[in-house]
Amino acid sequence: MKVFSDLTNYNKYLNQSSPLHPLMDSRVCKQAIPNFPQTSGEIQVNLFKISLKKNFTGDINYGSNKYSTENGLMLFSEPGQVVSWDSLTFWDGYAFVFHPDLIKQNPIATKINQYKYFSYEINDALFMTPEEEEIITWLFTKIHIELIENKAHANINIILSLLNVVLSYADVFYERQFKDKSTKTASVSSKLKSLLQDHYKDLSTPVSGFPTVSSIAKELNMSSNYLTDLIRLETGKSTISIIHEFIIEQAEILLLQTDMNIGDVAYQLGFANVPYFSRFFKKVKGVSPSGIRNQRMV
Repeated sequence: MKVFSDLTNYNKYLNQSSPLHPLMDSRVCKQAIPNFPQTSGEIQVNLFKISLKKNFTGDINYGSNKYSTENGLMLFSEPGQVVSWDSLTFWDGYAFVFHPDLIKQNPIATKINQYKYFSYEINDALFMTPEEEEIITWLFTKIHIELIENKAHANINIILSLLNVVLSYADVFYERQFKDKSTKTASVSSKLKSLLQDHYKDLSTPVSGFPTVSSIAKELNMSSNYLTDLIRLETGKSTISIIHEFIIEQAEILLLQTDMNIGDVAYQLGFANVPYFSRFFKKVKGVSPSGIRNQRMV
């Protein structure tokens, strides 16, 4: 697998000209994309990338989902991302790519670590309203003009200030998207509960392993971080805490409604051994499995 840790070699791979600045580059997508390789095996890109994609026609496929949008969308990727493509879809907009060294001495480095959307998957794109698209387009245009006009002598403070505004707006726009999703579709927490119910629908036979945040996210076709952000917005809880609480509910049902011994209950729920089950149960419930079992005998 090819690894790209600098802009010059990354641009060469994409059949682009040299970067406008040693640590950052801005591209106009409708000019750049026609030169891209039509296909690519997996490559690892150790750079930050923020894309504004706009002026689509027809449906757009991301993962197993199909979207139809008349507005722009944004995608974010962090160093270490592995990407590949079989064919290209053409679009308008901008791509801003920068080396981690660009921000290491700037407070924006700390903020980027706090923005989880850099680790979202491609099907967790930020879908913008026309007003949001207009704001982001203006900001990307300002960044692009500063780099085009001054290249290696571009004012880094100006560009980082504009970048900071882009990221702050993206955070606000994602909050809006989370709320829109929860009002227009069944809540994600309801879907999570439904998947957990399916996993534990038959307590008469041992289940096959624990549901995890990543396995639930995969079922819902979103990244683990995106799922966790949605769940926290809806419930105030983390995804993992909801999963754990549900497992303990099933354990309580078996402890209170059956004559299974504690070891059999642990095995039935997918636990590898009784000590781990007992520690897990007490951590979540605040009381041991035998303590719950004793309640039935009172």
